[in-house]
Formats: sequence, C-alpha cells, structure tokens
Amino acid sequence: MDDSRLYINVDAEESVLGMAVIYPDECLRKVCEIPQDAMYYDQDKVILDCLKNMEREKATVDMISVADWLVKHQKTEQVQVGDIARMCSNVIGPSFLPSHMKILMDCYARRRQRMIAREYGQKLDAGEDPDECREWMLRSLTEVKQQTETGLISMMDAVIRTYDQLSEDQLKEGEPTKRILSGISTMDNKLGGLRGSEYVAIGARPSVGKSIFALTYCLNAAKQGKRVLLVSLEMNEVQITERIFASQTDVTLNEMESGQITEQGWEKMAQGLGKIGNLPLWIHLEADTVPKVRRAAYQLYEDGGIDMIAIDYIQLMDASNNKRQNRQEEIAEISRGLRKLAAELKIPILVLTQLNRNSAKGQMIKGQKVRQEPTMSEARESGAIEQDANIFMLLHDPEESEMRNEEEKDTYRNLKQQGYQMMRIIIDKNRQGKRGRVTLAFDGDHMRFLPIVRNTDTPY
Repeated sequence: MDDSRLYINVDAEESVLGMAVIYPDECLRKVCEIPQDAMYYDQDKVILDCLKNMEREKATVDMISVADWLVKHQKTEQVQVGDIARMCSNVIGPSFLPSHMKILMDCYARRRQRMIAREYGQKLDAGEDPDECREWMLRSLTEVKQQTETGLISMMDAVIRTYDQLSEDQLKEGEPTKRILSGISTMDNKLGGLRGSEYVAIGARPSVGKSIFALTYCLNAAKQGKRVLLVSLEMNEVQITERIFASQTDVTLNEMESGQITEQGWEKMAQGLGKIGNLPLWIHLEADTVPKVRRAAYQLYEDGGIDMIAIDYIQLMDASNNKRQNRQEEIAEISRGLRKLAAELKIPILVLTQLNRNSAKGQMIKGQKVRQEPTMSEARESGAIEQDANIFMLLHDPEESEMRNEEEKDTYRNLKQQGYQMMRIIIDKNRQGKRGRVTLAFDGDHMRFLPIVRNTDTPY
C-alpha cells in the first residue's frame, strides 16, 4: 500500500488554491490563513504566497490577475501560467473547501509530527535531559495542533457538537455531572457549574476568603472524581491540608494551629485520612509561570487526564517573556496564556486575583461611612483579567450597615450569633448566563462556605 498520500496530497493542495481563485468571496480569506509550509510542492507555496499578498493588498483575485501577479513578480519560472488554468479547471465548488482543507492540514500535521518524532529521538540519542526533551516535544506538538486547526466549522458540525454538549451537561439522576460544581447548592443553582475551556476569575480584597472559596471548588470537584491541579503560591501543602481537614472532619483550624487537638479530634482526623488522601487532587507550589503550569498540567494529562486547574493567585506569577515589560503588561501576558491553556486542554481554569482596597474605603451616605461592593475593574495591576474571563466572581464580606432591609439585617445578626460571617458572591460577568448575587455563610472555624437556603438578595 502506497502511504505517500497520507503525507502529501497534490489534489487537495490544488483544489484549495483553485477554490480561492475561482470563488474569492467565499474562500480566499480562509485559504490565506493556511501556513505556507502546509503546501508541500514549491509551486503551490508560490501560488499561496501570491494569494496572501493579493488579499493583503485588497486586489481583485481571478485567474487573469493571479497570472499577471506571477509575471510581474518574476515567478513564472516556478509556476507556469498554464498551471493556474489547469488547477482551476478541476475546482468543483466552494462547499468542498472545509473537507479539502482538512485533508491538506491532516497531511501537513502528519509531516510535522513525523519530523518532531525524528528530532525527539535525535535529542535523546545526543544525551539531552529526558524531561526537557519531553517538554520540547509536547510544546512542539501543541504548536502543530494550533497551526493545523483551520477554524472552519460547518453548521452541521456546530449542531452536532452543541447537541452532544447539551446531552453531556444534562443532569441525569444517579449520574455525576460533567460540570465542576462548588458543592454549595445556592451557588451551583445560580451559576450552573463550571464548564470545559472556561477561564474563571475570583477576585477579592486580601483576607476575605478567596483561597478557601477556590479550595472549596477544588475539593468538591475531586470528591466528584475530577482530577484537579491546585497551584498555590501563597500557602504550602501543610496549610492547604489543614484547611481541608478543618472542612471535612469538624476539627477546627484553630485546634490544629494551636496544637490543642482533642483525642476525639484525632480520631476524626484518622477516620478522614484515607478518604482525603485518596482524592485526585494535586498541589504544586512552584508553578509561578504559565510554562510551568502547562508542564504540570500536561504531566497529569499524560498520567490519566486533568479536569480543572486553580491558581492562587495570579499576581504572584511571573511573565515568561524576557522582554522588559511593566507589571500590567506582564499580568496581561499571564492571563492570555492561562486562557489559551484552558481552551487547549478544554478544562476550566480558575484564577484568583487580588483587588485594590478602593471599595473598602467606603463613602459617606446620610452622614455615615458605608463600604462599597467591589467590582471587577478593581483587579490589581491589570484590566486584562476582566477582559479575558468568561466568568468573573467577586467575594465581599459586607458589614451590617450595608444590609438593604430589615430581613437582611436579621440574617446578618443570626449568622454572627452562630459564629458565621455573611459573604456575598457577586457574579459580575458571566458570558454563558446571568449576572447576580448569592449570599453565603462563611464558617471560619472549619474553613467552609455554607448555603443560606432562604436567599433574600435581589438579582441585578
């Protein structure tokens, strides 16, 4: 069997180029997005370069104008004018562009991957570090994937994908949901869970509880069997695990930190040890750049898959670009990289971000100083996070003076009497659904958020 057509398909190359010449309104722009190296034959590379230049110059494209461009740019030794006519004579119609482009790009991907495999073997034979070789290969394969995705989606493909997605998202009794849930009923009812490829930001002022909120998502996802990576640049593994023990065993964080765990508390922790230890949750304390996060994510991906990443928090990360940038540009670069990684792995990435203290200063209302709720525009050092995020949630610990009616004041006081802190989750941006507020109770002793079943908050 001749397998050369798996790597080189002259018919597909000529068909795609011919469609761009004969049907420029429908096909030219899409064909010009093809990488130059996707064409195997030199003459096809010259024709594609011609089309890209003409498209850039907004020139009229047809057989005569393309032939004229080749003559004027002295390319007729590489491409005969008669070749253009022959190429165009075999064109069927513009509706075949997506399928023929796929054949072309599949051949290109096979050639590139075969070349990467060959170079990977050469690197190993040369004695290079195996971990660095593997990372180079993964990075190279990712670049191939990005270059060979044509971006063309037929309406039928869109319908089928949407139907399949809706079917996966549909809650079925006795079956786990595909979405990532927080485990807080009122929160999940409002937001509906996190979906694959979503880039989610959680903003709050310092010491409000955003790390615990993110840990709640991670922990509940892991309890659902999802494979979760928690990148923590603020707490170490002992501090994180203490908070997990506090939320899952009823031993308070203060008991653990003060060294005053009771005998009964030790029994509870021992009972929960195996269950907590077997959760598919991994912690990384040194992934302070996007490439390091990517490396850790792909390690899990190779070892069995990955379903979610949480990063605590983005302002503690560094840009991998060596060029001098101000801090806003660095954060923007980091945010873009994480958003691309979410799309690449088709998983939600949850990013914590510090907010400025502007809203904490408050303003004078009727002679009293009242704090303001935070907004996502207060994200420290960058507005890029606000632009990149599919969902932007804000945590706010309101004071009694911020309660809007007597019923809210009663709820606030009742929570305080029970040792809880009222917490508002403000969904300030939601591309897939509604914005709104959810009021929760924060149990600081056990590091967990609890639903308030009777939620009196009004939506936006």
